[in-house]
Parts: sequence; structure tokens; C-alpha cells
Amino acid sequence: MQVFERFAETLSAAGERYMPEDREVAAGCDPEFGADTRHITVPAGWSSNAAQTLADLLNIPRPAATKPRPGVKSFGALTPHIADGEERRLERGLEDVGTRLAGSLAWSAARQGGFDTPEAAETFARELAATITGRFVSPDAGLIRDGGVDWAYGDTPEPAGAADAPLQIRAGARTAPGQLRRVAEGALRSSVLEVGARVTRDRLEAIGEACRRCSGDEADCFDPRRNAALARAMRRALKDGIPEEAVERALALARQGTSDDALSALIPDAVPQRPALLHVPNALAQAIRDDDAWSFDQDGGSVRARDFRTGIARTIWSFGTPGLAFHESPAAAGPTLYIHLPAFLDEASQVRADLLADAVCYWAAALALSAPKGAQSAGTLSLDGVGALLMSCGLAYDSEEGRTAAAAIGRLATIALREAASETGANAPGLGPDLELDGLPEAFDGVVTRLQEAAGPFLPKAALARPGVQLACHAPDPCIAGLLDADSLGAAPVAGAVTADGSFAGGYRLRECARRGLETLGLSATEIETAEDHAAGHGTLRGAPGISREALLERGVPEDALERLEDSIGEGASVRHALNRWTLGDRVCRELGLPGDVVETEGQSLCAALGYSEADIRAADRYALGAGDLYEAPGLDAGIRGVFAPAPPQAQMRLAEALEHQIEGACALSLELDGDATIDDVAALIDTGAELGLRRLDIRRTASGLFDLLPAIDFDKGDYAAEPPVEERIVERTVERVVEKPAARRKLPDRRKGYIQKATVGGHKVYLHTGEFDDGELGEIFIDMHKEGAAFRSLMNNFAIAISIGLQYGVPLEEYVDAFVYTRFEPAGPVEGNDSIQQATSILDYLFRELGVSYLGRQDLAEIAPDRADPGGIGKGVEQEKLSREEAAKFISRGFSRGQVPDNILMFAHAPRKAASARGDLDSESGHYELEDHSPAKSRTASRDISAYSGDPCPECGHFTVAGGEDGPRSCDACGWSEGG
Repeated sequence: MQVFERFAETLSAAGERYMPEDREVAAGCDPEFGADTRHITVPAGWSSNAAQTLADLLNIPRPAATKPRPGVKSFGALTPHIADGEERRLERGLEDVGTRLAGSLAWSAARQGGFDTPEAAETFARELAATITGRFVSPDAGLIRDGGVDWAYGDTPEPAGAADAPLQIRAGARTAPGQLRRVAEGALRSSVLEVGARVTRDRLEAIGEACRRCSGDEADCFDPRRNAALARAMRRALKDGIPEEAVERALALARQGTSDDALSALIPDAVPQRPALLHVPNALAQAIRDDDAWSFDQDGGSVRARDFRTGIARTIWSFGTPGLAFHESPAAAGPTLYIHLPAFLDEASQVRADLLADAVCYWAAALALSAPKGAQSAGTLSLDGVGALLMSCGLAYDSEEGRTAAAAIGRLATIALREAASETGANAPGLGPDLELDGLPEAFDGVVTRLQEAAGPFLPKAALARPGVQLACHAPDPCIAGLLDADSLGAAPVAGAVTADGSFAGGYRLRECARRGLETLGLSATEIETAEDHAAGHGTLRGAPGISREALLERGVPEDALERLEDSIGEGASVRHALNRWTLGDRVCRELGLPGDVVETEGQSLCAALGYSEADIRAADRYALGAGDLYEAPGLDAGIRGVFAPAPPQAQMRLAEALEHQIEGACALSLELDGDATIDDVAALIDTGAELGLRRLDIRRTASGLFDLLPAIDFDKGDYAAEPPVEERIVERTVERVVEKPAARRKLPDRRKGYIQKATVGGHKVYLHTGEFDDGELGEIFIDMHKEGAAFRSLMNNFAIAISIGLQYGVPLEEYVDAFVYTRFEPAGPVEGNDSIQQATSILDYLFRELGVSYLGRQDLAEIAPDRADPGGIGKGVEQEKLSREEAAKFISRGFSRGQVPDNILMFAHAPRKAASARGDLDSESGHYELEDHSPAKSRTASRDISAYSGDPCPECGHFTVAGGEDGPRSCDACGWSEGG
């Protein structure tokens, strides 16, 4: 095989662009030596995202030192190696990948007699490595991780997991309707199980987190009766349907100190949705056109063809599955390498046909010569970046010239593949129909010349005994797409003329293919800059229409506020959200004459409050952040704007058809429809695909307006129309800037209720003062310490202020209680003066247990004094169940009410906590209990000592509250029963 060194020369001529550069990236989930970052070497022209993607792929330690493997034939420097020692490290960069992968393939090809001399094999290895360095060709993730590791290090590569073979559905089979129904059911079931697994994990992890965050005794932390946060987490898990066994085992794992990773055994795996492929024959397409009946095989009956087609469209519209195949194509097998077409453009945006042919020929030969005998396929070469290539050459995607150019690229790749097959004795695809090449632009002159020179029959130089290489056009996986820094993937068009880039003002820049296209179309540097300002924006409000920096300065906005506004816009925030109360500041808002209530309610966006219309806001946004496209740019004629026009689905299908006819492989086209697309729209695309005979078509509906609306709905309030929807421009990528409205501070009344609790904790006197909102919720606390140092008293005072501010800004008291109860530090010990708390582990423990008992009803935090306990378990419960009359002045401050409390008010102790019973009936209209009054005769024994009870149960109510006997009749204090009465 003749090998040229064109790729090595191209990289050398590019200068510093491909020079190796050391980058520091995040270590990821497999950090080397426990570090948070690692160093990796990539070409200088690579983006930080591409460097990070490569580092994530190179996550398997390899031998740090190797030696030649004995007893194996070498070809020059191409020698298999084995580990020399046990030390291992992560690979350092792209050079390691290219060396082992290209070296192993070249060595395998040399063993098969592919080269006349060892020097030719070494040159071949260098060329393959250069194609990887220059990103002309990108191996798939499996090859990047494990390709050639047995040759370079002596490691055994991890076996690749078999991909789920798609469910093959034949439209003419009797089982087709049932299979389609099961596909829809499986898609829905997969979604439900995925949500269930996610919710299960969240709920079980919350149980472990509640145990870890507890600062009390270990026994209390794992007891839901004493750990309120744990109790809430368990209740929430059970409420969401988590099995009791899983909840109990999650608590048991937490008690043993096991991390959340161990919960995986308790969580069901989400069942992935199995892909499905529906084969649609020409006969069904013809029956749909003729509105005939469609009969299924083996007496499966018949249906109207259009009704069957509508059922298929409904399933695809709902679930994005199954995929469609209107033409049979071989199943993909073996490794995949992506031919990145935009990389083959020179500085003048001319297609380097010689480089493209060499890349296909070299890699096809390498795969064929290294493939195991009997393999179904040696691998796949997938063309990538068709849309970006056409835009760079100034061709409209939806044009006859664009489709011809794509077909010419496919024909050139097919011819190069046939040349490699003739050298290696491998199977080769056939040539497609001849093309009319006269209409192609100057950028394709090299392709036209190569096609005209290469026309000829396929004459293999050896027997066709090797598996061949397939050509295809698939979008690479996301990890490989990140390596390529691609403007488009597969055969898809370019999505918008700009891309997100935080290093540019406004967060956007013009795509490289769009800039090249403008240059190819003959625009000057000034015209290109003007077009870029329209698409990517100016990144500033200087000179903006509608809302400008100059206009805001004249209105009195100070320079520091304008700088904050400009910084926010420079980071990609829209003018609508950047101009808010926090950017301007409350003082500036007052100086601008904005009322306080307006600032509170419209603080997220003050544009309307300042008098700017929607047209002003849109004009300023368009000026600062750009329109995101070039097809409406002023100053460009209609022909130029057509190059950057969005391509409809039908245009993508026609280009895929042109390409498939030349490569005899699948152009896997994935169409994404808007959320408002209908089932009829999907049915129309199915008809078009059948008419064109596409090999693979996937359709799914995305960007439904409901998905954008759901997070904004406040279901608790039910206020679905509080704010009108705001129409904003949506660009291809959005730099997300979350602007949240801070919680408004809730003001306490100037004259407020509350109480003062005096207590002694471990001999240290402490006073707790509380202040309440009008509805009785706690709004502030003050803590006074007696005979303590000034520093300690000041710390407690400021701590109380911090808690009060949090309460007024909406922090739940429950969160404070959970955070501070059972904290341990001195002073601590017995508590005197509090009827609910007898021991405290610290001052904060006492204070927040007191607040929890008083304001949250947290009786689990209270204690009962020993002298108040009832060892016999009788008597006191009856006394507490009865209603007792209390003086109102004991609970209501006459000072607070300014003496307005009437003297005849009666306070019924424990009434709010009583449930409805025979003594109280619920008033359905008022929602209050009507409580019976008890006569003094029936309550005269309320305070009877328990020693007076005989211990016998009452024959009426069963309570052990029977008194009397020997000298007199017996009676029950609970129900009023009396002996003989």
C-alpha cells in the first residue's frame, strides 16, 4: 500500500495550532493519587471542554513502564510491549491515544503483508496518529479507552458490552400491531420506573442524611421518636410509596455507618427502553398513497393503510419510538470512526480532497487488515459535520447545490473505500448514480477533479476474503462530539449561527463555519463584524436602542450600578432580568422615584416600572445579546441569507436521500419537531420518508411549551395567572443565569405579643423573650444572660438577632430547632424554672427545645418531672382529660391589651388539643368545638389523690377511677357512676 505523509505535513504547516499544550482539568470520578485535578496534554487549538472530555475518557490506569514483548515479530519500531513493573498511571493525553491505537493497527496490517518495508508501516502509523491529532478522524469511545492497549501495554482490554439490538418490527407481519402497542407500553413503563427509582433513592438518602446530621446521643439519632428530622424523612418515604422493608433497611444501613452507595441494593434499576425499528416496505407506502387496505401475513387480517400509518405516527408522536427504515441496510458492527468533514477545509475554505481520500483509505485498510476472520464487518467509517461543511463553503443546506455537494463527498469516500478494499481483498460497496458536478462552487474543485479521475470499475488485487468496512453518516455520541468542538453532527444542519462562549461579551460568538461562510461569500471584514454584532450581540448597552447606558445615566442611575448592569449582560443575562432591584440597589430605586411596593412586587425586572415598553426591551435585548441567526441580518442580500436559513425536516430528508444513494449506508437522520407539532405532521413525514426510501429515520417531539411552563407554576397557591407570560427570543444555546427573587422580610407589628421564660441551666440564669406576629407565629427572640461575661452575652444577643432575621425572612422555626437541639457545650446540666424541660446539653439545646415545645407542639422534646409522674398509670390521665377553668389574666397580658380583656373570659385548658368526643361536637360551619360545661358536683373529685382509688375498674366506663367502698357507696370520677344510683 502506498502511503503519503500529507497529514504530518499539514500539521507541521499549521504552526502552533497543533503543538502539544499542558492543561489542568478536573480529575473526575477516578482521580489519580486522590487529587482533585490532573494534567493532560492536548493540541493548543483544543477547547477546555474538549480537553476535559478526553480526560474523562482516559480514566483507566496503564503501566507506567513497558518493555518489548519477547518472541514477537517487530516491524521497525512497531513492537508489542508488556508491563515492566507494577506501577500504573493514567494516560497523559492525546499523544498516548494516537501512539497505541495507530501503532497497533499498523503492526496488525504489517503482519498481514500490507506493506513492502518496515519504514512504510511506520509511516502508516504516523499518518493514522496525525489524523487523530488534527481531529480529521475521531475514534469512538471504546477505541479511545481500550484500542491497542494489548499491543502498547500488554493489558487485556475490557470486553465491550453488547449493545441492545433493536426490536425488529416488520410492518407486514401479523404481530406488527401488537408489537407497536408493546413498544408504547414499554416506553411509558420505562419512564415510570425511572421516576420511581429516582424518588426511591432520594427518599432513602434523606433517611441516612437525617441520621448523620443529628448531634444528639447516638441512640436518639437513630430513633424516629427522638429524631424529628428522621421521623419526617421516614414519613415522607412511606407517603411516597417506598416499601416499609426498604425504609427499615435504609435506617439499619445508616446505623451501621454505611454510605449512601450501599442503598443501590434497595433501589430497583430503571429498565432502559429497548430501541425498536419498524421496517416499512414500499408496498405499504403505495397502499397509503392509493388509500388501499393493508393485509398482514399469516391471516393477520387487514386494516386501512392510512389508519395503520396514523397509529404508527401516534406512537412516534407520543414516545419518539420506533425508528423507521424504508430501505434495508446492513447492521452496524465493529468499531466506528468519525470522519469530521470540516477539518478537511484549508485556510481558503477549499475542500482537501486528497486528505479526505487518504483518511478513508488508510483507516479502511487498517480496519480490514486487523479485523478477525469471519467478522460480519470490519467496522464503520461515519461521515460527520455535513451541515457545517456546506455552510463553510457558502452553500445553502436546502438547495440543489448543497445536496449535490453532500452526494459528491459521499461518492469520493466510497471511491476511496473501494481503493482500500482492492488493496486488502475486502468487500466494498457499489457506486451510486452519476452526479452532475457542474453546479458545484469553487471550494469543491478538488473533489470534482478527484471524482473525474477516479471513475473506473472495482478491480480487487486479492480474493475477497476479508470483511469490508461500511460507510455511514451517524451523529457521534455526546462524549465524542465534545472532543470535536463540532458546529454540526452527522448530516444535521447547523443549529443557529452563534454558539455559547463565556469568553466573549454577551456569552455568544459567531460559529467558525458561519464566519468561514461569510468569507467564502465575499463579505469584507467590516461587513462580517456587522453581521456578527447582529447575530451574537454587542455584549453591552452602549448605544443600544430602547434601553441604553446613556439613557439610564441621564435618568440618574449611578456609574457603579451601570457597571453591575453591564457585567450581568456581559455574562449572558437578558436586559429584562439584568435590570432589577439588586443590580440597581434599593437606594437608587428610591432616587428614581420607584414606590416601595412596586420594587417589592416587580423587583425581578424593573424595565416596565421605569417606563420601558416591550418593544424597547426586545430592541435592547436584540442589540446586547444578538438575534442568534444571520438569515434576517440587515445588509445581507437574499442569496446570502439563504445560506444561513434554518432547514425544515423535509430538506434534511432530501439531503439524507442524496447522501445514502452514494454511500450505500444509513444516514441516521433524527428529526426534532416543535412541541406544537401534530400527529398529522408526523404522518406527513412518514409519507415523505417512504417516498424517498430512507434507510433510517427517527422522529421525536421536543420543546413543548408545557415543559417550560411547569416549573413556573405555583401549585400550592394556585395562582396560575399572577404574572403574564413573557415572550423572549430563544437561541440555539442558552447561557442559563438563574435570577431568584429573595424572600421579602415580614415585618413584626410595633406592639407585639410574646412571653418571657426564666430558667437556670446548669446554674446559669437565662431569660428567653419572644415576639410574635399577629397570627401567633414566632417572629423574634431575645436572649439575656445573668452574671456572664460581656463577650458571651454579646455573642448570645447577636445570635438571637440572626435567628430573628431568619424567622422574619421565612426560615421555618422547625429548621432551627432541628439544627440546634442536643448540641453539647457548657454550660449544661439540670434546668430549673421550666415545667417541660428538666435537663439540657447546652444553652442552645434548652432554648430551642423550649421554642419547639411552645410554638411547634413538639412534645417529643419535652420532659416530665419525676414528681409529676404517675407510677401506677392511673388517675392523672383522667384529671388531664377534664376541662379546667383558668383565670384569663394568667395567659393574656393586660398591658398588651391595654386593659381590654373582660373579667368574665374563661380559659379552657388543653381545649385546642382535644379531639371531638361525646362531650364536644364539631360545629361544621365555624370549625370550633362546642364544649359542655361541667357542674361543680361532677368535678369535685378532680383533684382527688390517687391513693383514694380502690383499684377496681368502673363497670360503666372501665376506668380505674372508682373511689369509696367499705363505709359508703362507691363512685367513678371518670363517668359519674355511683353504686346504687
